[in-house]
Amino acid sequence: MNGPPNMPDPLERQNKKLSILYEIALTVGKSLDLKAILNEVLERVIAFMGVDAGVIYVIDEETLEMIPMSFRNLSEAVVKDLCERRVKVGECMCGSIAQCDSEVIILEKASLDPRFTRGVLKKENMDFYAGLPLRARNKVVGVLCVISHSPYVPDLELLDILRAATVPIGLAIENARMFEHTKKEVDARMQYSNFAGIITGSSRMVSILDLVRKITDVPSSILIYGESGTGKELIARAIHFNSIRKDKPFIAVNCAALNENLLESELFGYVKGAFTGAAGDRMGLFEAADTGTLFLDEVEAMSRNLQVKLLRVLQDGTFFRVGSTHPTTVNVRIIAATNQHLEETIRTKQFREDLYYRLNVIRIDLPPLRERPEDIPLLARYFLAKFSKRMGKDLRRISDEAMRRLLHYSWPGNIREFENALERAVVVTETDEISAEDLPLTTGSQEPDLKRDWTLEHVKQEHIEKVLALVGGNKKKAAKLLGLDATTLWRKSKVQ
Repeated sequence: MNGPPNMPDPLERQNKKLSILYEIALTVGKSLDLKAILNEVLERVIAFMGVDAGVIYVIDEETLEMIPMSFRNLSEAVVKDLCERRVKVGECMCGSIAQCDSEVIILEKASLDPRFTRGVLKKENMDFYAGLPLRARNKVVGVLCVISHSPYVPDLELLDILRAATVPIGLAIENARMFEHTKKEVDARMQYSNFAGIITGSSRMVSILDLVRKITDVPSSILIYGESGTGKELIARAIHFNSIRKDKPFIAVNCAALNENLLESELFGYVKGAFTGAAGDRMGLFEAADTGTLFLDEVEAMSRNLQVKLLRVLQDGTFFRVGSTHPTTVNVRIIAATNQHLEETIRTKQFREDLYYRLNVIRIDLPPLRERPEDIPLLARYFLAKFSKRMGKDLRRISDEAMRRLLHYSWPGNIREFENALERAVVVTETDEISAEDLPLTTGSQEPDLKRDWTLEHVKQEHIEKVLALVGGNKKKAAKLLGLDATTLWRKSKVQ
């Protein structure tokens, strides 16, 4: 029969308790590498408890999945099951502990407990089990479980130490999260500061960035138009992180991703009892973005009812939480985006004309990738370096044929499709060069784009820009390929 280490007299027990908690406190304060911290903490917990095994789960705040961040002495089948088929808060034993915020102690035949709903855990032959919630800032951030496979009589003093140990462990999880959140914010600021994250040499895009620089601190609403994948959110983030609001929240929401009721409660929040399931008051995204920027993507998907409420916020900065009769006032800069021609939706009564004019104070029209071919070599080199580094490969070149294919493809999915194509190419290539065969591009017939400019002058200009891009901007080489003298090319080219 397993059991905890002997602790003979009260003074020694007290010293042992303080020593264990001190060691755990030192461990969690060593670094912000959460996995390393939890691995060491779990080793100490298993040792002082005298149990066989253990696992520490960390709750993913977005998905509510229970992530097994650290585990010791579990069977391969259990480890594989926990990692590949993650339970969520409320599911199985650990999820129930997290949801109810209460510990579970099972003194014998734990695997037979019906609260273990995963078959692999029932086969683990657990006898003793203790599961305790890990808390920080008045919320459950994880669960600590210790297990014995043979009969085990827990010492009540050690159980008290185990409970006390959950405090520094919970704080370690929360501190690591806060550090990661701060790091992401800093990285975002660095990426978008001075437009460093926008890769372009296109004259049209350069003009757009010149406009963006002029409007970063203007409080007026902005409407960004562009096809899907052209980088509307990238421009919105660049505006925010180069403005006086850069240290305030930037919150993005896709208006087409939620139905009307969900979108309303997401944007404006709600009060307790506003609808079934509203167990308490909840802040909406407008309040969360106060003093910062709220980016409304696919704004044309908003119902006319919500359009009226958005118009009120734009007019005087006030709104009502769902179910409330008390107005809330915020100071939020709104940047809206659409891939639709809103003028047409106004004509069909789907979009309010007064809201359109409120949103369209400053308009930015992003060109599709097919209209900025000179950016393709720049983007190709950027994504090649990015994905090569991520995947540990040493790729340095793109073959001439591959580059020709990139330049002549129409890119209906724009930069998003371009990025995915380069990532796939980096994954599948077996040499140090991207070849045409590595690119997942089809050359079959496509529906003609009748909205683009098909005038002869525009097509000539596009062809000149493609050739210039192909030779890296060398006008002498481009003139030779085009059969023009350098002076004529200089006159015809918009790229000076």
